[in-house]
Formats: sequence, C-alpha cells, structure tokens
Amino acid sequence: MRTVMFSKAREELAGLLDEVSQDRVAVEIVRRNKPSAILIDKDEYEGMLETLHLMSSPANAKRLMQAIEDVNAGKVEFHDLIDP
Repeated sequence: MRTVMFSKAREELAGLLDEVSQDRVAVEIVRRNKPSAILIDKDEYEGMLETLHLMSSPANAKRLMQAIEDVNAGKVEFHDLIDP
C-alpha cells in the first residue's frame, strides 16, 4: 500500500483517484497528529462490504470456505454459462 502525506494527496488528488481506480491499489493518506485514512476504488469497497456480509453468517461462511476448498482441490468444474 502506498502512503502519501495529506498535503501531497491534496495536490495530486486526481492522479490518486486514477491510481486507485486503474491499478486497484489502496493509498493511505496520513495527517500529522491525526488518524490516517485509506483511499480505495468504489468497486473494491463494495466488494469488501459484500464479502463481509456473506461471511457474517457462520453457516454461510462455512459453505463458502468449503466451496473454495473444493475449487482449489479440483473437485469442481466450471462450465461456460453462456450458450455459444
């Protein structure tokens, strides 16, 4: 994660917005004697919120983790869902 001081972030805001959007990287914006903040792309943020929601139910989290294990173990095949 890249770290930028607040004054520099203010000067380069448009470029930072492009960077987080195009490169999908987070940028920490640091202020003197105050808490820092993280700048991330909106789609990344929404994806994190969805993941948190899906993992908030222990039963759902267990099913999702099992599905990931199955995929990694080659137990699941992916098929094209769009007709040719």
